[in-house]
Amino acid sequence: MINPKNRRVKRLVTAIVADLLVLGALLGAFTYFYFLRERDYTPKALTSPTPVVTAAPEATQAQASTIPSEEAAAITPTPAVVDTGLLGGKYAEKFTTSEVEQTETSYKSENVSIDVQQIVAGTAEKPITYYLADIYIKDINSFRTAVALDYKDQNQGSRKNVMSTKQLSQITGALIAISGDNFAYHQSIAVRNGVEWENKLPVFGDICVLYYDGTMETYPQELKRADVDAIYAREPYQIWTFGPELLINGQIPGSFANNKANPLSAIGYYEPGHYCFILVDGRQKGYSWGMTYMELAQVFYDLGCKVAFNLDGGDTAVMTYMSEWRNQPEESSPRDTSDILYIVEPAAAGGQ
Repeated sequence: MINPKNRRVKRLVTAIVADLLVLGALLGAFTYFYFLRERDYTPKALTSPTPVVTAAPEATQAQASTIPSEEAAAITPTPAVVDTGLLGGKYAEKFTTSEVEQTETSYKSENVSIDVQQIVAGTAEKPITYYLADIYIKDINSFRTAVALDYKDQNQGSRKNVMSTKQLSQITGALIAISGDNFAYHQSIAVRNGVEWENKLPVFGDICVLYYDGTMETYPQELKRADVDAIYAREPYQIWTFGPELLINGQIPGSFANNKANPLSAIGYYEPGHYCFILVDGRQKGYSWGMTYMELAQVFYDLGCKVAFNLDGGDTAVMTYMSEWRNQPEESSPRDTSDILYIVEPAAAGGQ
C-alpha cells in the first residue's frame, strides 16, 4: 500500500515537472519568435522628392545701366550666403572648405561635422558614463540606416537577419554609428533610406520618422492606418519603431513605464541637419550604472533637443566611431542587431 504522504510528494513532483516542461516550451517559443526566427521581407522603394533648384534671376544689361555709376559705387555688396544645405546657411564654421580634418574624437569635412564626447556623470556609488555624438550634415543622404539582410553574403554569422554593429559599420564605411531598433524581432513600420521593409499595425512601440527635408518627429504607439497614411504622404526617409518617445513637444513626459537603469541607445533632433546620437553604457559596477528613460530624457532636454527617441538598448546598445568601438560594451561580444543608424559622406551613400 502506497503511503499517502509519498503519493502527495509524487503528485507534487509530477506537477512541478509538468510546469517546468510547459515553461520550457513557452520560453523556447519566445526565443524562436523574437531571436531566432528569420522573417520574410519584400523591400519596396517609396517615392522620394525631387529637389527643385530655382536659379536666381540675373540682372539684364538694361537693368544694370539704370543704376547711376556713383550710386553703384556706394552700394555695399551683400555677403555671400554659404551653402550649408539642410542647415539653411547656418553653421558654416562647422565644416571645412576642402580637406578632411579628423582626430580621435572629431571629423570635419565639406559636408559632415561630428564631435564625440565621453561624459561621466552620476555619483561615486552609481557612476554613469555615456557618449554624445554631435552631428551636422548638409545632405540628408549622409544620414543612413543599414539593414543586415542587405549584406547577408558578407555576414559572418549563422543568422543572416542580424549582424554586429561593428561589422555593419565596417561594411558601410560609417563615420559614426549606433545600434538601431532591431526591427527584425518585432512588428513595426520600418523604412530605411526611402525603402519600406515592413508596414504593419499594431506596432511594437512608438515610432520616429526622419523626413527628406531633415525634420524629425515621433508618434505614439497607438497609431491608426490614417495616421500612417498621413506620414507616408509627407514622404518619409527613415522610420524606426521602438521608443519610448523621450521628449514630447520638446518636453519631458511626466513618467515612463520602465524606471530601471540600463545601457541605452538613442537619437536626438535639434533642427534639420543637426542631430545627435547618445550611447549610455550600463550594468558595469564602478564604471557605469546605466540610465533610466527619465534620466536620458533630461539629458536631451538640457541639450536643447526638440525630439528624442530611444532605440534598442541593453546588450544591443553600442556605438562605433570610424568602424571601431567607441563605447565600452557590457559584453565583449554585444548582441547582434538587424540594423544600425550611421553617418557617412553623401557621395559614399550613393552606392549603398
